[in-house]
Formats: sequence, C-alpha cells, structure tokens
Amino acid sequence: MNGQEDLLRNLALRPEPWTAAEIALNIFTAFLLGLFITWVYRSTQRALTTSFSFMNTLVMLSMLMTLVMMVIGSNLARAFGLVGAMSIIRFRTVVKDTRDTAYVFYSLAVGMAAGTGNLKIAMVGTMLVGFCIGILHWTRHGAVARDEFLLSFLMLPSDHEEERTIYLPLFESFFQRHELLSVKSTRMGEALRMTFHVVMNDPGQTDLLVSELSALEGVQRVTLNVGDEAEN
Repeated sequence: MNGQEDLLRNLALRPEPWTAAEIALNIFTAFLLGLFITWVYRSTQRALTTSFSFMNTLVMLSMLMTLVMMVIGSNLARAFGLVGAMSIIRFRTVVKDTRDTAYVFYSLAVGMAAGTGNLKIAMVGTMLVGFCIGILHWTRHGAVARDEFLLSFLMLPSDHEEERTIYLPLFESFFQRHELLSVKSTRMGEALRMTFHVVMNDPGQTDLLVSELSALEGVQRVTLNVGDEAEN
C-alpha cells in the first residue's frame, strides 16, 4: 500500500476516492480559473470582435478536463479507455488563429491541474501565465512597427514613363522609405496591382495619403493595411 501511495505521489496523482466536497472544490476552482482565462483572452485580443462560443468553450474545457482527470485518477485502464473514447470524436471547427489553439491548451492544462488536486499549481500557474500573456500583448511582442504598412493599388498601364511613376512624388512626401513587393496583372491584363512595404513619416496621415493617392490619374482601389496581409 505504501508503495502505491509513493508511486501516486511521484506521478502527482491523488489516491481515490474523491469526496463530494473535493469534487465541488476542484470543479469550482476550474470554473473560476476558466473565467480568468477568458478575461485574459478578451483583454489581449486584437480583433474588434471575439467569438462568444469560443470564450465559453474555454471555461467548459477547464471544467471538463478537471472531471476527466478525477475520473482517470490512478487507473491506467480508465486512461486508455478515455483516450479510445475521445478518439471517436471529430472536431471539425477550423481554428483560424494559432493563438486560439494556445488558449485551448491553457484551459486544458488548468483543468488537468485542478483535476489532480493540485489547486496551488492551478491557481498560481493560471495567474502567472496570464500575466506573461499580458506582457506579450502590451509590449506588442512580434508586431510590426506602428509606422509600417502595406500599400496596394491598381495602376492602369501607360506608354509614358511619367504616368507609370506618377505616384513617386507622393511617396517621397509621405514615406521615410518604400519597397516594391509585388506587381500582379489583374482585370485580364487591363491593370496592375502594385504592393509596397512602406514606412510613413507620420502614421497619422494615412487618410490624407489614401485620399491624395486615389486622386491621381490612373490610380484606383488604394488600400493601406496594417500588418502583413494585403488585399488580393
């Protein structure tokens, strides 16, 4: 018996059975920590809209994983049985943002900690990971500089060199530097889509830039994108 308890201690698993109070405490802790995870997700989400369903799913995953871990306990047969049962389920929802996948694992990890009775690890780990996510968000780690944009527009073909480069004076006025990234034929060859990586002198003049560039003869459908994706 002592050998089994030592093994469970080494595996960070709690000997069964769970009392009703312990079950309720674990699930309620997972629920509260799941709410904290959704708060971190919503606070650091750069998109203007968030999925109501996805945020509730994060809370549910924390609680469900807590239940799963309590059901498995120290029984390896249950563990393999649950793996087999879960393999039948097919998740067909496509996660568009890899960051959302990380939040799914965040919720699962919290549920695993709560389900094994490691409430201290669950609470401290959740808060610390959430704090680090906040640091990444507020420092804009990995994001492009605020004065960098992708500029794209349609240019009608011309036989005159001056008309083909009519946008250059504006570029010299608005940009610190610019780099041509691509030139694509569109409208069955009737126009060219030109895409530039630009660094603006004053990021507050984006509206003026688009307005003046659109007013040039032969320039159409001007778009200025923040980030690394231009309109196709």
